[in-house]
Amino acid sequence: MPKNPVDRQVYITILLAFVFWYLTFSAKWLNFWLSMSMAAFVLTALSVYFAGFVVRKQEVNVKNVLIGIVSAGMLYAIYAAGNYMSQQIFYFARPEIASIYDIRHEGNALMIAMVLLFITSPAEELFWRGFLQRWAVNKFGQVTGWLVAAAVYGAVHILSGNFMLTMAAWIAGLFWGFLYLKTDSIFACIISHALWTVSIFILWPMM
Repeated sequence: MPKNPVDRQVYITILLAFVFWYLTFSAKWLNFWLSMSMAAFVLTALSVYFAGFVVRKQEVNVKNVLIGIVSAGMLYAIYAAGNYMSQQIFYFARPEIASIYDIRHEGNALMIAMVLLFITSPAEELFWRGFLQRWAVNKFGQVTGWLVAAAVYGAVHILSGNFMLTMAAWIAGLFWGFLYLKTDSIFACIISHALWTVSIFILWPMM
C-alpha cells in the first residue's frame, strides 16, 4: 500500500539521482546501459522501500494500455516537431542530438530495447512520477508539485552537459507528469514511457 515518504527520504533519493546521472553522463564510469540499469534499480528499490509500490492492480487494464500507446505517439510527434525547429534555431542542436544517439553503440538493438522496455522506463516512472511527483503534489499542491518534479527531472540531466538532452528531459517530465495527474495511473505512464523510448531510440530514431 503506497504511503507518503518523509522529506528526508526524498532528498536522499534526489541526491543519489544526481550522483548516478553524473557517473553515467559525465564520468561515464561504466557502459551507459549497465549504469542506467543500476541507477534505475537502486532508485526504484529505495522508492518502494520508503513509500510502497504505487501500481494498483485495478489500473492494469486495456484503457490504460491504450492511453499509454496514444500518449507515446503524441510525445513522439512533439519531439519530431521540436527536433525540426531546434535544428533551425540552434547551431549546436544537431551535434548534441547526434551525441545522444551515440549511446546506441554501447549495445545491440535487441539488448537496448529490452533495457528500455523492462528496466529503465518502468523504473523511471515508478521513481520520478510515482515517488517524487506524488510527494511533491502532496507537499506543494497539484500544479506546483507537477512543476517541481519535472524541474528536478530536467535538472539531473544538466550534468550531461547537453542542452538538448536537458530540454528534452524537462519536456518529457512535464508530459508524463501531466499524464499521471490526469490518469492517476503509473501503469499508463510506464506504457507511454516504454513505447516512446523504444520508438525514438530503436524503431524510428530522429537522426
